[in-house]
Amino acid sequence: MFYNCVMIKTGKLSKLHKYGAAISFLAMEIFALLAFSFGGNFVVYGSISLALLVLLIIFNFYEIKVEGLSSIALFMLPLFLFALLACLGTYLRAHAYRGDYNTAQLVFVPLGLLPIAFSGYMLSIDKTFKISTFLLVIYSALGVLCLINLVVNLVNFGFFYTITYKGYHMYYGGVMSEITVDQMAYTLEGLKFIEVKMAHYVLYPALLLTSASALLFISPKENKKLFIAYAVLAGIAVLSLLLIPSLLGLFAALVNGVILLLIFFVKKYPQIRKVMKIILIVGLILAAFLLLIIILNNQSSIGFVHNLTSGNSFLNRLFNSNRLINRYNPLVEDIFTEDKFFGYAVNNMVDAYEVHASGSFLFDFFMMSGVVGVLAFIFSLFIGFRGFKSYFKTENDTFYVKVGLIAFVSVFFIYSALFNDVEYAIFYDLYQPIFMTGPFMIALFIFTYVLSKGKENKEVPVEEVVVNE
Repeated sequence: MFYNCVMIKTGKLSKLHKYGAAISFLAMEIFALLAFSFGGNFVVYGSISLALLVLLIIFNFYEIKVEGLSSIALFMLPLFLFALLACLGTYLRAHAYRGDYNTAQLVFVPLGLLPIAFSGYMLSIDKTFKISTFLLVIYSALGVLCLINLVVNLVNFGFFYTITYKGYHMYYGGVMSEITVDQMAYTLEGLKFIEVKMAHYVLYPALLLTSASALLFISPKENKKLFIAYAVLAGIAVLSLLLIPSLLGLFAALVNGVILLLIFFVKKYPQIRKVMKIILIVGLILAAFLLLIIILNNQSSIGFVHNLTSGNSFLNRLFNSNRLINRYNPLVEDIFTEDKFFGYAVNNMVDAYEVHASGSFLFDFFMMSGVVGVLAFIFSLFIGFRGFKSYFKTENDTFYVKVGLIAFVSVFFIYSALFNDVEYAIFYDLYQPIFMTGPFMIALFIFTYVLSKGKENKEVPVEEVVVNE
């Protein structure tokens, strides 16, 4: 009898698949909301991502396969561990104790991140979902946000104000800003515009600028309207960075340019793929080695490493006495001790904060989720990016979409590794770690979608994919 009931329920669920188009449309609206970052409330983000996953499971229950789930398991498991450690860690709980967060926000760290990531798999098996539409939707939402922010800044400060008002300060309620006008900008936060640090403003046009990748691979003759749409979006990004010039904007443009050029040359000259692979591996090994030295250099239990770096003028400048490293070192100081291994924030949950966020999500995670959390997230990130290797070899999706997806996540994590400011508001107390943002949730979705699609079809040589497209 129980078996018959299960079969009846399963049969009813399978019939719901014909309404998948409505759920796909709803998913597009949710992704537009995440990209637009409207409200900035992580409880809202987590709630809608959880609701979306429930609907996707109900309407696509018949399509779920064990093989597909196994393709994202290596990404989801360490992500779950990271999210769990972050929500239970001292950092978020201390902020909640001081009133910066509420309990619901802590709960929705895993309940928000895991569902949106799992939705990537669910929509990859939904035949009504089009990733090309998804890409256009998030770029359009970013375009509207960037255009609004640009207009508001030009109205309040004027063209090129970062040059005109360099060194000037701003007053709000009789309080002088800690940073100068050329280092700040207005952005839409919820239902109001607030003053934020330039790093936060630049993030959104930096992500929007990845839409320029489509212009390299879309034929203006065959897809005139699509080409014009992407040209307009890329134009908004360029204007947002050009009319409000900054070194951060220049960096974002350079990162975008390098990524697009690399992809373009690899596509045009497949024979250089091995060389690029070697360069990438060497670069990752070097980055891992530098991170290891930075960590060991700040452990008092193995002081010989610090003695070695401080005894050489070049190494001392590199690891101890420059403005960038001085932001990172405090976050990994004695990180393997019992009171810091799983994250930290304050003494006895009440006293003043020991350290502030560094501006790099990677080093901030040592404080927010501890050593285990950082390792789990790095592993998850590695699996996510590695999934693009199989994804590019399949015949799934058009090439400009593949490029747009990898460009989006690459620019987001590269930029956030250097300029992610948790406390980005100037006259307001806001604490928003990277994992509580819309773009981060979109990146998780992209990773699981790519991992699932990369295993869906039989892989073909990349040269054949390039020729066919």
